[in-house]
Amino acid sequence: MALRSGDRRLWTAWLLVGLAVLLLFLHGLGWLQPVESLLAVPLTPLQRLMADLGRNALGAVGFLREIRDLREEVERLRAQVEELQTENLRLRELAAENAELKALLGIIQENPQTTFVAATVIGYETDPYLRFLILDVGTRQGVREGMPVITRGSALVGRIAAADLNRSRVRLLNDGGSQVGALLQTTRATGMVIGQPDGSLLLDFVLPDEEILPGDVVLTSGVGGQIPRALVIGQVIEVLGSGEPFQRARIRPAVDPRRLTYVLVITGFPGMETPASSR
Repeated sequence: MALRSGDRRLWTAWLLVGLAVLLLFLHGLGWLQPVESLLAVPLTPLQRLMADLGRNALGAVGFLREIRDLREEVERLRAQVEELQTENLRLRELAAENAELKALLGIIQENPQTTFVAATVIGYETDPYLRFLILDVGTRQGVREGMPVITRGSALVGRIAAADLNRSRVRLLNDGGSQVGALLQTTRATGMVIGQPDGSLLLDFVLPDEEILPGDVVLTSGVGGQIPRALVIGQVIEVLGSGEPFQRARIRPAVDPRRLTYVLVITGFPGMETPASSR
C-alpha cells in the first residue's frame, strides 16, 4: 500500500533524526575520526577562504564607517575654522576701533584747555565737486558750523559745514570749497591749502622768498582763530613751478576719510573766535 505524502515526510524526518543521532553516537565513540580527517583536507582552504572573506567584509564595513566618521569630523572642523575666522576678524576690528579710540582719548588728555565732542562717522558723501562726512552729533551736543574736526595724530579732517540737531556734515579738506591757512613745519613758510576739483590738495599763496621742501610736514597756521595751530594737514609731495607771484606745491593728505570710524569735533580752544554764522 502506497504511503501518503504526509506519511512520507514524517518518515523522512524520523529517518534524518535517527541518522543524526547515529552520527553523533559514532562521533562520540571516535569511529568517524578517519572520515572527518579525510574531509577536513579539502575543506580547510574553503574554510580559510570563507574566514578571509568574512574578515575582509568586516574590514570593509569598518573602513566605510571610518570614512563616514572622518567626513563628519572634517565638516565639524571646517565649521569650527569658519567660526574662528569670523571671530578673529571681529576681534581685529574691535582692536582697531579700540586703538582709534585710545588715540583720540590721548588727544583729549593732552589738551585739557580744549573742549571736544566725540563723534562716529555714519556716512560719506562724494561726487566730482563735493566731499563730506556725516557725523552722529549736532547742535544738541554743542556742534556748530565752522568747527574743526580731527582724528588720531591731531590730523585735520575738515570743518563742520552744517549741523542739525543730532547730526552734522563735515566739509573735507579735499573738497573744492575748502581753504585752510597752512604752515610748513621745517621752513616755517606760510600759505593756504586749497581743495581741488579732482580731490587733491594744493598749497598756494607761498611767497617767492620762502622755501618749500619736498617731504616737509604741512600744519595749520591758526590764522583766523577758527582752527587751532599745528594740526597736521599732510606732507609736501611735489613743488610746482612758480605761479607768479606765489609758489605752489602738491600735498598728500594725512588722513584718508573713508577709513575713519571715530573723530573729534573741537568745540573750543584758547583763542578761538566764534564763526560769524554762530553768533
